Amino acid sequence: MSKFYAEIARYYDYIFPLSTNKLNLIKDLAGNNPKDILDVASGSGLYSKQLSDDGYNVTAIDLDNEMINKLKEKDKKIDAKVLNMLDIEKLNKKFDLIFSIGNSIVHLENNEIIKKFLYSAKNSLKENGKLLIQIVNYDRILEKNIKRLPTIKNNEENLVFERYYEYLEQEHKINFKTILKVDNNTFENNVLLHPITSEEIKELLKEVGFSSINFYGDFTQSNYEPIESFPLIIVAEK
Repeated sequence: MSKFYAEIARYYDYIFPLSTNKLNLIKDLAGNNPKDILDVASGSGLYSKQLSDDGYNVTAIDLDNEMINKLKEKDKKIDAKVLNMLDIEKLNKKFDLIFSIGNSIVHLENNEIIKKFLYSAKNSLKENGKLLIQIVNYDRILEKNIKRLPTIKNNEENLVFERYYEYLEQEHKINFKTILKVDNNTFENNVLLHPITSEEIKELLKEVGFSSINFYGDFTQSNYEPIESFPLIIVAEK
């Protein structure tokens, strides 16, 4: 693992603390416990841990071994695995809810590969199961040529997390640069993201067979405004 990701794993919970609004929506969509929930690209597993504490049966996957190790330390009841999100059918489980938050699916290379994930997610849901996805609103990013996301600060940990966007038109990619400043150290990283739009992801969801698709502008389910909303929250039902 690179030094950058080692530091991200160490400070992940301070950069992205648990949001009550996110947790409440996850629980509302899953229904009353016990229900079976899959956390895709779980990071260090703050949401998995809280859901497990609240009586849900939780499976969590992430590509980063350090993140999964941190989650296993938090709660041994969670079935936590290092696994690619494209391989969730290998879990051989069916879920009431699958959720992927934190702008994770845009790390996939293109729309066709995102479609493969959506197809695998649908196949891994129980009848009437739901899929919850949160990404950055790329309608807004592309229309307004947004160059950076809000800086995250945690004064108690003396931590600053800066996030910069550069649209590469020829490749149709976002060069996502992150800078973590903590304990008088600076760690930088660059990764390419695929800026899928709301209309594109709606078409993909329809193509793989989701029966109900709703977009929201935040986790309180406010109206989605393509040019104004910061995130895009997607709820689809099998």
